[in-house]
Amino acid sequence: MILTVTINPALDKNYVVPGFSLDGIHRVESMSAVPAGKGLNVSRVLKNLGVDTLATGIIGGYTGKQIEEELRRLGVSYDFVSIPGESRTNVLMYDPAQGIHVELKEPGPSIPKNAWEKLEQKIRQFAPSCSWVVFAGSPPPGTAGEIYASLIRDVKSLGVKVALDTRDPWLREGIKAQPDLIKPNWAEFQELVGRCDSTEHGLEKARELALQGIGTVVVSMGAKGALAVHQGNSYLVQRLPSIEAISPIGSGDTLVAGLLSKWQDGFDFAAAFRFALAAATSNAAHFGAGVFDPQEVRRFEQDIIIDIIRN
Repeated sequence: MILTVTINPALDKNYVVPGFSLDGIHRVESMSAVPAGKGLNVSRVLKNLGVDTLATGIIGGYTGKQIEEELRRLGVSYDFVSIPGESRTNVLMYDPAQGIHVELKEPGPSIPKNAWEKLEQKIRQFAPSCSWVVFAGSPPPGTAGEIYASLIRDVKSLGVKVALDTRDPWLREGIKAQPDLIKPNWAEFQELVGRCDSTEHGLEKARELALQGIGTVVVSMGAKGALAVHQGNSYLVQRLPSIEAISPIGSGDTLVAGLLSKWQDGFDFAAAFRFALAAATSNAAHFGAGVFDPQEVRRFEQDIIIDIIRN
């Protein structure tokens, strides 16, 4: 079982809008509503990969009920803390003819103190029966930068592995609790370690982070793939499959889910990393977060080349 924690879940409304522009009235060709936020994306991908997962976090209002209903429809188990505020809605618009992709993200509700206490209790309750706990996404504005660090220490005290995928102060403070895996994107990584002039420079910085007690550092880099440091070895993607990129949204979450799914099955890091990259690439070829084609993934795995620098 893998537990995901999403402090600021969302209902993603995905619109396909031919001829989209910044003014006028537009007719929507199709629409789908998907429970989202990075942790929920990870749980949805894990479910589709056949991995047992449980989603927790903080939801509220009518949108929160919609999130629960969609998770129920998808067969994703959940147990949330409810608050009076309204969970956020994100709008994603895609025009296939022009290749336009627009994303509008709401900030999310304020979270009362007693909700944090209830969330901590749920995590302590569920974590001991899990192989990993994934903390993912940015909390609502005003949330203390130390929130993830505190939760990570709680989980690690139970002997459970922790993955962290967030940004800004929550990442800077979170790594002080020495998570077993972090997965920032390239921009978030540079905000953490400073400007990197090349991927090789990025690997140097990732190795420095690993020496601070972080088990594995994976940095997603969009069309350039990813770099990673694991058990002293460095991994740099040299070739990814050539695709028509539709939407990168959710590719990082798909990478995390793919990596953990294979690790849990006993795969070594290189094989798990290759599978995760293939799944993330498939996600980028489709519209919607955490959407991938299993046949594409198997085909893409064969095309990925990774350089491994042994310690």
